[in-house]
Amino acid sequence: MNTLGLRLLLAALFVGATLSGCSLVSPFTTCEGTEAAVARLNELKALELRPEGAKPLDGEGAAAYCTDDSGDAWLTAERWYSYDGSRTDVLEYYGREAPAAGWRPMQSLDTGPDGRMSVFCFESGEHPSVTLAFESPEYLREFYGVEPGPYPAGPGSRIWFSLSAEAASDGSRMSCF
Repeated sequence: MNTLGLRLLLAALFVGATLSGCSLVSPFTTCEGTEAAVARLNELKALELRPEGAKPLDGEGAAAYCTDDSGDAWLTAERWYSYDGSRTDVLEYYGREAPAAGWRPMQSLDTGPDGRMSVFCFESGEHPSVTLAFESPEYLREFYGVEPGPYPAGPGSRIWFSLSAEAASDGSRMSCF
């Protein structure tokens, strides 16, 4: 086939694909072939940080997976914990330990009664961001299918929190916002 014929064929394919609303190459990513990247994200050092006495939920209290329900795929690794202590204890722990491990908080870890935040994000220049969230037992049960365990039998407090990290489908870094 001569060069002019090849050019006309390619132009016709391009115009046909454009007019039909189809694309020859999908602009979206899928979860196909992401197993190794999911495994690497699940081994992220910051996800292993937890205050002494924080207990994993539902057996291991962990999950790692790929999601592609919005057109573009992304990876998630999560950990869920119960802790017989206060929210302030947890925030102080991560305020100290996350920076020591190479992640810095992206906003204040203020625990004051006004304007309390339920989600805190930590970023690293090299790794995906890590999110600390305080969860209710009902939320954990309903949205994650995780059994939060029994409430404390006596006086005292028990809180539930999660750590999660998200990455692009190739495992590359995603930031907090």
